Amino acid sequence: MVETSPKTESAEPDRHRSNRQRTTPAYQPLVIVLVAVCGGVVVDRFWPVAVLGWWGLAVGAWIVWLVLWRSGCDRAAGVVLLVAIAAMAGGWHHDRWYLFPQDDLGHFARTDEQPTCVEVIARKAPQEIPQPENNPLRAFPSGDLTRVEVEVTRIRDGSKWRAASGRARLDVNGQLQSVRPGDRLLVFARLSAPRGPQNPAEFDYAEYLRAGRTRSRLRAQFPECVSVARAGSRWSPGQLIERTRAHGSRVLRRYLDPRRADLAAAVLLGARERLDSERKQAFMETGTIHLLAISGLHVGILAGSLLWVMLRVPIPRGRAMLIVAGLTVFYMLLTDARPPVIRATIMVLVICWSIYLGRRPLSFNTLALAALFVLAFNPADLFQTGSQLSFLAVAGLMWFGPVWIYRSGKRDPVDRLVRENLTWPAWLASVIGRGVRRLTLVSGVIWLLTMPLVMARFHLFTPIAVLLNTVLWVPMVAALMTGFATLVLGTLLPPLGHVSGWCCNEALGLLDSCVTWAAELPWSHRWVPGPANWWLLGFYGSLGLLTAFPRTRPPRRWCLGLLACWIAVGFAPALFRQDEGRLRCTFLSVGHGSATVLELPSGKTMLYDAGQLGSPTVGTRSVAAYLWSRGITHVDAVVISHADLDHYNALPGLFEQFSVGAIYVSPVMWHEENPAMTALRQSIREFEIPLREIHAGDRLPGGEGCVIEVLHPPDRGILGGDNANAIVLDVRYLDRRILLPGDLDPPGLDDVLAEEPIDYDVLLAPHHGSRRSNSPELAAWSTPEWVVVSGGNRYDPATIGAVYKATGAQVLHTAQCGAVEVVVDGEGLRVDGFLDDAP
Repeated sequence: MVETSPKTESAEPDRHRSNRQRTTPAYQPLVIVLVAVCGGVVVDRFWPVAVLGWWGLAVGAWIVWLVLWRSGCDRAAGVVLLVAIAAMAGGWHHDRWYLFPQDDLGHFARTDEQPTCVEVIARKAPQEIPQPENNPLRAFPSGDLTRVEVEVTRIRDGSKWRAASGRARLDVNGQLQSVRPGDRLLVFARLSAPRGPQNPAEFDYAEYLRAGRTRSRLRAQFPECVSVARAGSRWSPGQLIERTRAHGSRVLRRYLDPRRADLAAAVLLGARERLDSERKQAFMETGTIHLLAISGLHVGILAGSLLWVMLRVPIPRGRAMLIVAGLTVFYMLLTDARPPVIRATIMVLVICWSIYLGRRPLSFNTLALAALFVLAFNPADLFQTGSQLSFLAVAGLMWFGPVWIYRSGKRDPVDRLVRENLTWPAWLASVIGRGVRRLTLVSGVIWLLTMPLVMARFHLFTPIAVLLNTVLWVPMVAALMTGFATLVLGTLLPPLGHVSGWCCNEALGLLDSCVTWAAELPWSHRWVPGPANWWLLGFYGSLGLLTAFPRTRPPRRWCLGLLACWIAVGFAPALFRQDEGRLRCTFLSVGHGSATVLELPSGKTMLYDAGQLGSPTVGTRSVAAYLWSRGITHVDAVVISHADLDHYNALPGLFEQFSVGAIYVSPVMWHEENPAMTALRQSIREFEIPLREIHAGDRLPGGEGCVIEVLHPPDRGILGGDNANAIVLDVRYLDRRILLPGDLDPPGLDDVLAEEPIDYDVLLAPHHGSRRSNSPELAAWSTPEWVVVSGGNRYDPATIGAVYKATGAQVLHTAQCGAVEVVVDGEGLRVDGFLDDAP
């Protein structure tokens, strides 16, 4: 980590040394070790090997290394040593990712919730998530939520207790006031396993929790379902850290404006749970979300301030560095020791050690050491986007820094003479201008390096981030420094706490205003599909090779040409997406709701309903993830079957992320207004989307050979509710037919059954599989080969299965099969479920 300089150096540098040689990195052995560790972890994740196999390989490699090393075969010994390290890393990952005790609670958890009584120990302090703002598009109002990470000790089996283990996430409706870290709790809750992705490209929540070795969830309906069986020690590290964090939050609320205090708690203490969704969304859309996550910036400013003070205090250097290191480690623990914070803390410790020794640390070696520590704590962090972005940004700065320093040092003598003779106002303006240019350049480098990964994982392209991060540098640094000062002075010298609190409040106000203003600019961000994983691997792998072997780097013109070709290869499929000669109908799994995507032979896209009985955000994410996975950024038509919330509440969120050509509704869609319908209408007006009515006999454009006919309702509707007037679509292509009936039920269902029977290949079961809408008469009238039920577990699948299996149909339920994809092309009709256990 620390570079030892020779005692004698040449006084005259080699003037003929090239720029490439100047920026060539020194020997960084830990980087090679890190590559081996990452290789072992990646191999075990995608091609798992039994743990005995890994450790057997490691032991064998160590023995071979010892023999080769004693024989003097250094190069071969080095290769074998890296194999041993990779095998150890693979074994460690296998142990952490695949192996769990037999009494782990995750073995008892199922997808469906089941009542249970468990005894647990609180690992962390309860995290209070305030009630979300009133949203008319939410089917059921949501109150305050308390989340606790717990360690399971026992589970009740009838009248007896059985030993159990493992971690779980406990969600309690309401507020838990008396729970502290280390407390032993008795919990009456509903146990379930975290659900994995139900649709293509959907976020894998189960994998996210599994990275922390959590494979079960507990949901308690009331705070009274959780009681403290035995309080933990007040002097345990967890409780000491929690009391410090709680004291810091109280200090911030005392000296700052309430709205600014929540932002300060997020920026200084990592407590983002009290920030409203709109504010976090603004930071996300402007590419400044990293300001809310405790990272190297926060740790660096804290450690830098401490270093500046300690180096000017008349105490021994070793003691000063020990104080800086200790306070930095304490801040890491205070902010939950997330991977970016661990990375920054390790680098600060190395810098403190190098200052104490009077030597210069090797940048990439230090970064590799930090990565090894992070992977030692949890090898699954290698696959976490936050960890990847953190290390990628720092690696980019380390690579670009020497080039920047070298070029900034090569000043023209005339320019230097002009600068020395400037007046002080001109000199100050020159200094500020150089600083702004450098900050913009640094921001641009980080943005270019991280943007492909951000686009792939978050589907956001944020050009405003380059300028905005430069502008926000000063208020962010001011907010952090005055915020830390407020935490200290507010505790020790309250009068001075008011001064630093006012400064912090103003800095955060400026920061918040700039982000809010930038998010409203039409060109500040754009939602995009993002590159595929193979493209990311090629892009970042090439950058790594060019950095590791600079002497093999081609000329700059060739580099730019290769980059342009790689970008074209990665983004061309999304720009020129065509599915000619094929109809693809995908019934997405959105719980109790409906969302059907029709990709027509003409290359156009139609969305039939988009909503769920719950949070509109969840439905929006599921539909958006699928559309992006298909490279879709424009939806040509949206058909809202009827005015039930679970069929349209995801649409306003989709309007923000996708352009829409037109919206089609029934003639009776707006007959009854309510807050949710008003919100939908306002969203349609805001995005200026054409709104059109359709009724029986109309046809929607489907392209050559594809017919989309409206079977129901008639032009004036029928007597009955919204379900009876649902829009029914008959989709025909290559002699195959798909029926989309929405929530059709009597008397609308009777109106459709009065027509001549039609033989359908695929039927979307009306009203999520309800018994009233899925009658034997409908099964006999449509005689489908496949029936898809879009819904949750509200209705008994066996009942609807019996109705349609009597006519020879196969029934797929999105709650069990995930998304169901129907493809019609020249080869016939194919039906596939997304989950592995689908038929």
